[in-house]
Amino acid sequence: MGLKVEKTKIEAVLYTQQLRIEGEVYTPKGTRFTDFMNAEPRYQTRYDFIPVTNSKVYSLSEDKLLYETSFLNVNKNFIVIASPKNLAGV
Repeated sequence: MGLKVEKTKIEAVLYTQQLRIEGEVYTPKGTRFTDFMNAEPRYQTRYDFIPVTNSKVYSLSEDKLLYETSFLNVNKNFIVIASPKNLAGV
């Protein structure tokens, strides 16, 4: 029997060098988005991948929707900008 961690859904925008990813990121309840992104590995998965649900992936060079998926793991090491969507102006 595992421990259930209460989470908060945040609509987020993540930028890599070539992509803009929009979707839902879940943070531990009471944790700010910035703190979650800067968190030590105990708050992240083993390999520092961030799960993103209901995601849309866009090309930065053409601002074109490349694909949509219900689940995507994004490597934290490739994210150059991350923001809650309501603050990103997208």
